[in-house]
Amino acid sequence: MDKKDFIGWARKLQETYHASDAVKQQLSQVDLLAIVGPTGVGKTTLINQLKMPAVKSDVTRDMRPDEKNNQNYRFRHDYENILQEIKTGQFAQFVVSDSGDFYGTHIDEYPKQGWCAMAIFATAIPSFRQLGFRKVLPIYVMPPGYVEWMRRVGAQRDTDISDRIAEAITSIKTAVQDPEYTFILNDNLDFAVADIETILAGEQLDERRSRLARETSDVLLERLGDQDDSIYFVE
Repeated sequence: MDKKDFIGWARKLQETYHASDAVKQQLSQVDLLAIVGPTGVGKTTLINQLKMPAVKSDVTRDMRPDEKNNQNYRFRHDYENILQEIKTGQFAQFVVSDSGDFYGTHIDEYPKQGWCAMAIFATAIPSFRQLGFRKVLPIYVMPPGYVEWMRRVGAQRDTDISDRIAEAITSIKTAVQDPEYTFILNDNLDFAVADIETILAGEQLDERRSRLARETSDVLLERLGDQDDSIYFVE
């Protein structure tokens, strides 16, 4: 089976997909820490610093130069095996992206119980809330500021920078309208990790840092409406 045929089948199965009863039972014992934020904000780095299992998605897209298999994602091309795992309900969830690639989280990536962390798009949070986790805790990570974030995005030298900016706008707007999110600022890795640990402990965040994170979201939304950002995209 080639990729085109697999994606065709996956699109059809996506519409009526249900995880198996065993998968649902396992997820009911799992607490999901959803790390959300625009590209380049440091979500993966933060997750790697936390003392909990990290859930990696199975994907069929090609690896980017800065990625490693089983570190960022589980890159897969064994399409017949993936299709069989879909049919037997072994994924907690999966989607076929607009670009024509499969993204899914296999039950093997989740712990039997307790906390795990995963980087998730803001628009996907509602579907994860429907999967039957014991708890879903969304944390939105903001960059230090507009200029630094644009520098990071521009330095990636990807061809999809405009798509990443558009996704950031949608992501921030989605999060600010959802009262269950807690915003943190990733201006310093140690401070950001400490903020997440404070949230997990059910304690109150430092008021100043919490306010700065929210204010940064307002600034990014305002500035992302500007058209002339070419100075950050150095050739």
